[in-house]
Amino acid sequence: MKPFSTMKLAVAFGTAALAALLTAPANAAIVLGGDNGWEVSYGGFINLFFTQSDFDSQVPACAGPTCSEDSTHMQEGLLPAFHTLTAKSPEIGGLKGTAQITFAPDSSGSKAQRLNKGGAMIDMREVFFNVSGDFGTISAGRTLALFQRQAILKDMTLFGVGALVGPDGGGTSLGRIGFGYVYPDFRTRFTYKTNDINGFNLEVGLFDPQETTGTAAEETDTPQFQTEMTYTTGFEGGSFNAWAGFLWQELEVQASTGGATGDIESFGWNVGVDVKMGGFNVVGSYYDGQALGTLLFPNVAQSYACDAFNCEEAENDGFYVQGTYTFNGKTKLGVSYGESNQDGTATGAPESDNSLWTVGVYHDINSWLKVVAEYDHQDSETLGNEADIFGVGGFILW
Repeated sequence: MKPFSTMKLAVAFGTAALAALLTAPANAAIVLGGDNGWEVSYGGFINLFFTQSDFDSQVPACAGPTCSEDSTHMQEGLLPAFHTLTAKSPEIGGLKGTAQITFAPDSSGSKAQRLNKGGAMIDMREVFFNVSGDFGTISAGRTLALFQRQAILKDMTLFGVGALVGPDGGGTSLGRIGFGYVYPDFRTRFTYKTNDINGFNLEVGLFDPQETTGTAAEETDTPQFQTEMTYTTGFEGGSFNAWAGFLWQELEVQASTGGATGDIESFGWNVGVDVKMGGFNVVGSYYDGQALGTLLFPNVAQSYACDAFNCEEAENDGFYVQGTYTFNGKTKLGVSYGESNQDGTATGAPESDNSLWTVGVYHDINSWLKVVAEYDHQDSETLGNEADIFGVGGFILW
């Protein structure tokens, strides 16, 4: 049996867009077929980590969940558990259809919760369908968004722990979210993707716009727009992959604490490269924009603010660089560093800078069992803490 690779993520995220990025082994899912040509498959994974963390608060007189504390915790990593059901149609009239549902329960809860109530939730990550043909692929529903998608898929902490919000919380860790890229999130959209053109692919989409409060104080009467372009080529002994993405959205503030109203324009662009040669792999990713926030677009760390006269967007940027080496086809050693930064505004949006160092070992025991050991050092103005985190754990995948 072949050792599994990060393409096992195709089972987790399972979209046609991601399938082009990852290469799952033949036994990545349980597949059933019928005489009518339909094919149904089920796959997924579960993970859990033992973490030991040492948190130091950066907030005077802190009394919240991110204060100074040493903690032992049973913590799932950046990924929750994934359970994916996919149905594929027979080809009729040059058209192929795919429908997919993915739900993601948590394997861990907060130390303050009992019986896992409120701590082991089910997150409906994907509900979408694709129709593809000679024209490309049209996709509708909810799945991983385009802007910053490549950054999280290339991140080695995807199968690890990375940063933590606090020492005792439940649910997933942060990985490098907010410490090198803004979380793309799973979002409802209509997208169109071209077929491969000599290694180039372009995907564009209209997304459900995001609001920070979900009340009449904010209005979004135009869709959010995202696009991503990728290029992949091979050379002797290796491969080269590059990408670029863009996001735009307008939000109208109807009322604010300061009394001002105004339009908030969120936009961002990102670029990155992924080069493999032999067992070596180098990844670099950069993003820039405004009103993006540092962790989760659009309003973690207050991506905009209004005073009595006007509303103003905060400026955002970030990057990460990562180097790994895989030997014997099973064991990957890696080190990475990244930052996410926000400039403050005169209207009151805060300045916020986050950084994260990660050193990790990721070993495939066989095609369905992976073990991981990671050390992380985070420094976060957004969360108000500095922490050293050691995690060891593993995944079972099917």
